[in-house]
This record gives sequence, C-alpha cells and structure tokens, in this order.
Amino acid sequence: MLRQIYVLKESKIIYEQIFGKAISREILNEFLKNLKRDLEFGATDELGNNIFFKYRISYILEKPMDLLIILVTGLSDEIDTVYGELKKLKKDFLDFYLELIESGDKEGFQEIFNSRIDGLHKNLGAKISLIGFSGVGKTTTTQLIKDQEIPMQHVPTITGKIATIKIGKLVFKLWDFAGQEQFSYLWNNFVQGSDAILIITDSTLENVEKSRYFLEIIKNEAPNANSAVIGNKQDLEGALSIQKIEEIIGLKTYSMVAIEPNNRDKMILIISDILEINTNISLLKPLFERDILIGEAQLAIERGALPEALEFFEQIADICLELGDDKLSQEFYEKSLKLKELISKK
Repeated sequence: MLRQIYVLKESKIIYEQIFGKAISREILNEFLKNLKRDLEFGATDELGNNIFFKYRISYILEKPMDLLIILVTGLSDEIDTVYGELKKLKKDFLDFYLELIESGDKEGFQEIFNSRIDGLHKNLGAKISLIGFSGVGKTTTTQLIKDQEIPMQHVPTITGKIATIKIGKLVFKLWDFAGQEQFSYLWNNFVQGSDAILIITDSTLENVEKSRYFLEIIKNEAPNANSAVIGNKQDLEGALSIQKIEEIIGLKTYSMVAIEPNNRDKMILIISDILEINTNISLLKPLFERDILIGEAQLAIERGALPEALEFFEQIADICLELGDDKLSQEFYEKSLKLKELISKK
C-alpha cells in the first residue's frame, strides 16, 4: 500500500501526500542525507530502494533537473510494480507538471498532481484479506464493508471472491476466502501479499480456539501484514468477551455485529486502524465529513431549522460528488430542492 509520497526539486520538498503511518520527517531527512552522500561518491543508482523497519522507501532520480521522487510503501508491495509506477510518475512529471512549477503556478500544480496521485494510490492500493472458518460471517462482513455499492466478482478457480472497494477516495482490494476446511490447502496462497488480514470469528469458544490455526499461516505467508481479529456475532448469547478473544488468539480484537448495517462506519474505522491510515489527513476525510454533516442535517430538521438543514444538504451533495457517489449526491440534491420549496412557502 502506498503510504507516503514526496517530490523534491533542488533538495526542497515541492509536494507531499501522506496516506497513513510510515516514516517520520527525521527519518526522511536522514535518508536524504545518506542519498546525497552516496550520489557524491557515485555509489547509488538513479532508481533504488531502502527498507526501514516494515516500510520500503523507493526513489527515482532525474539528475539534470535535480528532481527526486520518493514513494513509501509496505513491504508486501512488489518492488517491480513500485519501480514501474515511479518511472511513469517521473515521465509524467517531466512532460506535464514541471512546466507548471517553473511558471510559478504552485496551486495549479498541487490541484492537478493530486488527481494523478489518487490514481497512483489505486494502483498501489491495499490488499485486505478476510479469513475464517465457514459460518462465522465473512461474507456478511464483506457485504457490510462494500455497502452493496460494488458487485462482488466471483473467482471459482480459487473458491473465493475479490472485490474492489472504494472507501472515501481510497481504493482497496478485499479478498473473501472460502472457509470450508476442504479448501484449507489454498489459504496459504490466498494471504500472500496482504497488507491487512482480518481473522473473522463467531465469538464462540470452540471457533475462537480453532481460529488460532490461522496464526501460523500469517506468520509463514504474510509476516509483514497488519493482523487483527473481528469478534463477530457479539449480540448472541454466550459470545466471548473481546478481552477473552484477545487472550486466546493473541491479536487485537474488535467487537462486531456484521448483520447490522449501521456498523459500516465502525468497520471502516477498524480497517483504518489496522492499516494505520490517518483519517484526518488521508483521502478518507471527506467520507467522515459527509457522515458528520448527515447527522447535523438530521438534528437541524428535528429543531425545525430548515435553512440550516438546506445548507447541510447542499454540502453533502457536493462531498458525495467529490467521492464519486453520484447516486447519493443526486439524492441529497433532490432533498435540498424539496427543502427550498418548503422554505419558500413559509
């Protein structure tokens, strides 16, 4: 998953975008100092990477222009894919964006380049794997995350399903694997390359103890993935507490009732937490802003403050359009028209 991007011109940062937790500015400065030293001694290539803890710092240089582009990703991202994106980004930068910078149009550059980086994040998006035994609610959890917006693609050859999901402006690949034990020989291959793995349990003692089986698979096949447990079916009598599930499996555990549609925001926050995405500075921010505005609009209507509700509806319609949710945008636009008509009659 793409976590950070930096573009430097003449050793100054002219663009940065942070999608989630990765390297600090101090580590970046140390990396830049070492890179500069290696360049002076001719000890580095124009395309390369360094590993720091569980992150990879990949870079590409354009020496004549004194241009440096840095992508910070997880270790599960294929380095050839990252290098390919860096090469395309460098070409695009030289062909289109450099002229904007040299003309002094910094705002125009930022706006246009942001759109380019949105596409880059899609190509280097996170792989989220849902694993668990049959009947624990994996498919229901998948449907909750998807919110029925994007149809599931069935892949019969691997007895699982893959969905491309969009949360805010971020794009992820969600893998839902068959839980039947006759397909257990495939689970090892399924989790490879995962950025996040969610072990889904039904919160019963038998299933939770049995689900420890997946720990060895994660250790061997996806050691760099961020892993956690979803304690599903917490509404049922006899469900183990979250603390007890954590004690048995040894991973952070989140409470969930996946059949309840209102838990989608909670599930999105869980994913954000597991992937270490900062919801305040990432492309998820508009999604949460929209949800807050929807709540504010409802309160305004209950108070009879229709002009205030109208303003909220118009803002929500704009945010939905920005997020690419045209259907919901149209819905709130039509609500705003009805409110305008109602206000005009008073």
